[in-house]
Amino acid sequence: IIQERLVVLKDALPQLDYLFAADDELVLADTALAALADNAAEVLDAAIEVTESVALDAASIQAGLRERIVEGLGIKPKFAFAPIRVAISGRRVSPPLFESMEILGRESSLARLKALRDSL
Repeated sequence: IIQERLVVLKDALPQLDYLFAADDELVLADTALAALADNAAEVLDAAIEVTESVALDAASIQAGLRERIVEGLGIKPKFAFAPIRVAISGRRVSPPLFESMEILGRESSLARLKALRDSL
């Protein structure tokens, strides 16, 4: 999921380390948390609903989140997916979000979304 972003293979692990972290040990960057908008809780609630109900492949996740958050809540994609990205990766910038959720699976994705939601 990050091949086009790599210059050398050793650069892969720092970009993907969140995929190998235990859900309860994922470190959320202070800068990422500070950048969350006031509607982060609402976005995370919607993301949890979608993640519980859609097929967990990248295309279904993306379609479900776009429909529920971008169209349903009227939030621009750049802002709509930021809280989800922070919950999943702990960062403001990460490899592709929907593919990351697919790799993590439903249980881990939900655990991370709920953990950030509960902390707000």
